[in-house]
Amino acid sequence: MRNKFTMNEYFMPKQYDLGTAEKDATDEIETPIPLAKGYDGLPKFNTLQDNQKKNLPQTLRTQVAFQQESLQYNNYQVVNFLVSNFVAGTAGYVYENFNLATAVGSSLNDTVMFSGISGGDNNDALYYNIVYANARMTNGLGTTGEQIVSPSFITFYPIQKIAGGSSAGGKIPVQISNTSYDSGATITSSGTEYGVQSFGTDIYQENAYYTQSADLKGIRCIGIGLKLIYLTFSASIADRSLLEIEIELGIDLKSGGSSY
Repeated sequence: MRNKFTMNEYFMPKQYDLGTAEKDATDEIETPIPLAKGYDGLPKFNTLQDNQKKNLPQTLRTQVAFQQESLQYNNYQVVNFLVSNFVAGTAGYVYENFNLATAVGSSLNDTVMFSGISGGDNNDALYYNIVYANARMTNGLGTTGEQIVSPSFITFYPIQKIAGGSSAGGKIPVQISNTSYDSGATITSSGTEYGVQSFGTDIYQENAYYTQSADLKGIRCIGIGLKLIYLTFSASIADRSLLEIEIELGIDLKSGGSSY
């Protein structure tokens, strides 16, 4: 009797996968990754490796910046400066205006900028967020019992970069609609003094906080310019030119940047 399996015309002997020829070490190896839409080939291993080498410098720079930021525990900087050289004479008050008529787009006088070059282009300065401000009397009250009394305060213009500015920056216009309606009293909400941003701190009470949170970032500027100094005293000061006011600003270091 015939073996039905050996005589079956449909019988196929078992086949063994003998593999493919071994590739040379210099050959590119196909990497089985999902195909991108519209792409009909697979990237080569050597191509991927070359791309990684090209991206390595940028990757290293990013990693170094990340590590530096991780190691920077202090994100708070205090900027200090002194205001002096007031109008001489004997009086029980000081009232001095600064930069009131300076138009938007023009450089201010009597300013302090963050970074940049002293007397240079304001575009070299950086923007930072002010989160705290303080002002105190440090000299000039005399020895006969004169005291600073309320109201006594100092106000500033936060400043921004201006095109072609070879000196300090300029005023920052109000960023929202600021329309006034008055009846009886006169309300001014425009012009070179009230159509721009400004802020102040009380010298008698001291301290002004500009809270920073996820939604509130503080006062952003490249520096500040003087607007008004108003001081009153319990008695006349013998020589107002000897008065000195120390200013300190709290800056968020992580907010530094070249744009507003």
